[in-house]
Amino acid sequence: MGILVQGHWHEEELPTETDSAGAFQRSESQFRNRITADGTSGFKAEPGRYHLYVAYNCPWAHRVLIFRAVKKLEDAITVAYALPGIREQGWLFASDQLFPECTPDTVNAFRHLHQAYTASDPNYTGKVTVPTLWDTKTRRIVNNESSEIICMLNNEFRDIAGDDTDFYPAHLRPEIDQINDLVYSTYTTVSTGAASRARRLLTKRSMTPSSRRLTS
Repeated sequence: MGILVQGHWHEEELPTETDSAGAFQRSESQFRNRITADGTSGFKAEPGRYHLYVAYNCPWAHRVLIFRAVKKLEDAITVAYALPGIREQGWLFASDQLFPECTPDTVNAFRHLHQAYTASDPNYTGKVTVPTLWDTKTRRIVNNESSEIICMLNNEFRDIAGDDTDFYPAHLRPEIDQINDLVYSTYTTVSTGAASRARRLLTKRSMTPSSRRLTS
């Protein structure tokens, strides 16, 4: 997919994602700011303020789209959909007759997602991933960690969302967080046993951030 190094695009993989044995180890997302209902974080939950960069073929982005839909936030948060496939310079946002459901970036007119990253940090080094949550007011990325974006949509947009169902209830949060950690840590090893264990831990029938992570 390629990476940014000091704000410049390179067609190579991130060296830190390969351990001494050559196995893949996921790097942490770097943009970890939070939207809050009262705006004390510097990013207030407001309709029309935030913009998502996603791709249909990314499971992490897919679950954020699911939460945006179930919380009925489609009119409050706009979305740009990347064209599928691995391309030069990473995720591409453009019109293509073969993929009419993939829409260009109408907010910033970025053609490549890495432009959003360098607009936020001109010296950024790391991966360029979806989903990415953009703030149109400060013109920078808020967050690119899907689990945190989901929790913000659930917790901080309650006065804006068309559905006030709480999918991250306080009494289930320790269990949800445990499952999230398990699924995230084992995702890249494709461990059937770990996935089965996680499913057994999902004892509640209600949809939670964990169930979206596990089944996306």
